[in-house]
Amino acid sequence: MDPTEENEPRQNQATYRDLVIFEERLKGNMTRLLKRKRKYEALLVGLFVFLAYFFYAVFIDPSKIFTVHLTNTIALLTVAGGLVFFYRSGMYSEKIVYAQKFVPHCNNALRAFNLQFNAQGKSLSFLPNLSKQFQEGFEAYRKQYHLRKKTRQAKMKKS
Repeated sequence: MDPTEENEPRQNQATYRDLVIFEERLKGNMTRLLKRKRKYEALLVGLFVFLAYFFYAVFIDPSKIFTVHLTNTIALLTVAGGLVFFYRSGMYSEKIVYAQKFVPHCNNALRAFNLQFNAQGKSLSFLPNLSKQFQEGFEAYRKQYHLRKKTRQAKMKKS
């Protein structure tokens, strides 16, 4: 048996099923990370908008009423502190930057298995090292899997 055959995955239903389930989990993780990224980006934009408003209210056009000016100053310091906390606590890198690095990180790990995760199509693809027969078998199984999944969902909707 030559070494290339030893590294070749088994062409059976269990292998294909495991790959499809793995692909679904990658899709779910990517969707969840992108949703979380959008949420935290909105928070960050909101903080910057409030910072700009309170900066304007305190330094550019300060109020003549002392309590309003004091409230604006306290709000400016609070928003600035929130921004500092957002960056210093690692929330920015954990919630926003990590989502951007998810696909390259996955592809680095999957390269050893001759796989690649395609972010645009949200699917696993194979590197050229894998046999065409295995790739075609997986594609056929994937189509069957998604067809069965759609019919199950349609039955669930009818019930």
